[in-house]
Amino acid sequence: MPGDAEIGNMIRAAREALNWNRPRLARELGIAEGRGPKGLGQDSVYRWETARRTPDYWMPWLVQVLKLDPSAALGGQNNKVIGGEGTDEPVERREFLGVGAAAWAAMLSPAAVAGGQRIGTADVRNIKDRVADLRRLDDYTGGAATRPLALTEVARVENLTTGSFTAANGRALLSSFAELCQFSSWTAFDAGHHQEARQLALKAVKAANQAGDRVLASSALSELSYLTASSDNPGESVQMARASLVNAPVAELPAMGVVLADRLAWACARTGDAAGVDRALGMAAQFHDQRDHAKVEEPDWVYWINREESRIMAGRCWAQLHQPQRAVPILEQVTAPYDETHAREVALYLCWLSGSYLDAGEIDQARTTASRAAALATNTASPRTDRWVTGLAERLRPHGGIPAYA
Repeated sequence: MPGDAEIGNMIRAAREALNWNRPRLARELGIAEGRGPKGLGQDSVYRWETARRTPDYWMPWLVQVLKLDPSAALGGQNNKVIGGEGTDEPVERREFLGVGAAAWAAMLSPAAVAGGQRIGTADVRNIKDRVADLRRLDDYTGGAATRPLALTEVARVENLTTGSFTAANGRALLSSFAELCQFSSWTAFDAGHHQEARQLALKAVKAANQAGDRVLASSALSELSYLTASSDNPGESVQMARASLVNAPVAELPAMGVVLADRLAWACARTGDAAGVDRALGMAAQFHDQRDHAKVEEPDWVYWINREESRIMAGRCWAQLHQPQRAVPILEQVTAPYDETHAREVALYLCWLSGSYLDAGEIDQARTTASRAAALATNTASPRTDRWVTGLAERLRPHGGIPAYA
């Protein structure tokens, strides 16, 4: 995998091949990313080329404007988050379960961008297929692994809009782009890049609205509500979640109503509204009852939602509200069916269960459960999961900590 010096040499060589100076590259990157020609200073380019910083956040746009080979450029970022402009602190490198992310980069990155080409139905279908593949990869690896791949795909698809297409294919392209941005927002959130996650969710809302796609626009708004609810300032999340439900055609797609109601429940939990949690969970149960797979073909982005996932959300909400008498029975029952190859999900569930045990005064069970969560967290590239485990360790410190946590 390329190191900092190798990445710097790659950037400098590609820049000089285009006969650009550093200010020109900074200007092109700012335009491509959306901040405008003055959105990035040339000093950043200098630091990248001299290996003083690694351009973690900017790599997808470097790939785009310098026409770099994505698999070569991103090979050093598939297994870690590197400190740099707009990033969080470094995270230890992981060994992943399942297929290697570098192999997926080669498979998911096309050989060429649009460059004025005609965009057809098959091109749009390929975008949706890539997003579906990335979702499954994320299940096994975690956001820090899939985020660079997702951002590269965002840059590639955004570039496709320079091609030509029919009005129908243009709307389909925008919808696919919205779906991709929403998924990329999730990977950024899981990787600890919260501002980037919000920007991508907003981009998804905008693209879906431009496409006239109420389903995706509502889903992206609910994603934004989830990000807000999970932040240090969750106040507006309930209003966002309610707005997403008002706008959504849930009668046509009840599975979507489940997702939006579950996210409303989480927003209510984060703002301390137990009655709101009860109401939202009741709505989710009603939407589950209305699902009919024989009559409605559900989109891929709701493939993961089922009654067990909604029960898990219920357990999370009661754990967040420190009501162990309601959280523990749910979380004890639903964690068992999940395969530990889904290490992130199981580790998170165990964190919530351990916290509820601690609220109930069951210290030994809390420590044992937290220890298992910590062990599973080492098998996924999810800084979000690491933070939950670290928070548990702090709570358990007065009780002897987590066994074998170090």
